[in-house]
Amino acid sequence: MAGIAAFVRGWFDEPGPTFELRAPSARWGQSRPRQARHALRVAEVVEETPSTRTFVLASPDGGAPAFSYQAGQHLTLLVDAGGTTHRRCYSFSTSPLAGGLPAITVKRTADGIVSRHLHEHVRTGDTLVSLDPTGEFTLATDATARRHVVLVAGGVGITPLISLAETVLRAEPGSRVTLLSGNRSEDEIVFRRRLDALARQFATRFTVVHSLDTAAEGWTGLRGPLDGARVLQALGEVVADAYFVCGPEPMMHSVCAALEAAGVARDRLRTERFAYASGGSVRVPDHAAEVTFAASGRTVTARAGQTLLQAGLEAGIPLPSSCTMGGCGACKVKKASGSVVMSEPNCLSETERAAGYVLACCAYADSDVVIDNH
Repeated sequence: MAGIAAFVRGWFDEPGPTFELRAPSARWGQSRPRQARHALRVAEVVEETPSTRTFVLASPDGGAPAFSYQAGQHLTLLVDAGGTTHRRCYSFSTSPLAGGLPAITVKRTADGIVSRHLHEHVRTGDTLVSLDPTGEFTLATDATARRHVVLVAGGVGITPLISLAETVLRAEPGSRVTLLSGNRSEDEIVFRRRLDALARQFATRFTVVHSLDTAAEGWTGLRGPLDGARVLQALGEVVADAYFVCGPEPMMHSVCAALEAAGVARDRLRTERFAYASGGSVRVPDHAAEVTFAASGRTVTARAGQTLLQAGLEAGIPLPSSCTMGGCGACKVKKASGSVVMSEPNCLSETERAAGYVLACCAYADSDVVIDNH
């Protein structure tokens, strides 16, 4: 019991973030508003493929966790590994309309500190700690809608897309969903049994097309990496009302470019990136700048090497944040004037960038800046 009590006390202590595949960043400030935390019991661990596992999550007493989520959102885990607490975002792979407990799905990578820890050490009955669900890779449903939604997934990028697919199918009886899923090989098809079951349940409204980088003789799906050309081949003359794309960066770039060239308007195209921003990806300004938060009337100084988030939080401005690595969008703010540089890659869409939005956790003031929504 003493160990449990110590654990519960511990998950109210604020950890310093770290970055997978990168050295810890000096850009993070020490002062920030308290965020809600949840102790989650791992109710089940499901092996989806040799490299991918699903973690079903419950409250400590075995019931539903004390949060709600939308299809397409993700959960930020606080994971102790190697003596350090790491923050990582993982998309929900379940639909909030399907009943049952929520789950996240994690691909194990050889140099992924947290993914390796989850795969190698976390078992049924263990406890994880998370922040509240966040993310805007979502789709508002309408029971009267009659639309066609196309989802394009590369590898484990299918995680938020299967949540969106099942949610649309359950919430909108007049809508159709087409899912294009690319994987390296047949044994790496994530959620294959579940996809087959959904295709049977919603036979007239759900279409699944698989593409394999390497396919054995007898394979009847698409062959080769799921790029823009293969997506257009699979869709043919289909024109959808919305397109959602998630997967490796080269695949996403190819698919989005092909869809836009085929006439798909940008406002119908949504993307979700799993890569995290790195401070070494840009020239970080070597000078201080003033940052004015117009809504609160506060002006603070961002020192050389400080992000907008760090500068604001150090001054006591309650800016929202979650992953602190450019992956979740929780810290998105709108820039009214001034110049910033942002670490890449990050989760902002081209539409958001064009509208003046920046991610405070990985944006550095290159001149005096005005933020108009805080």
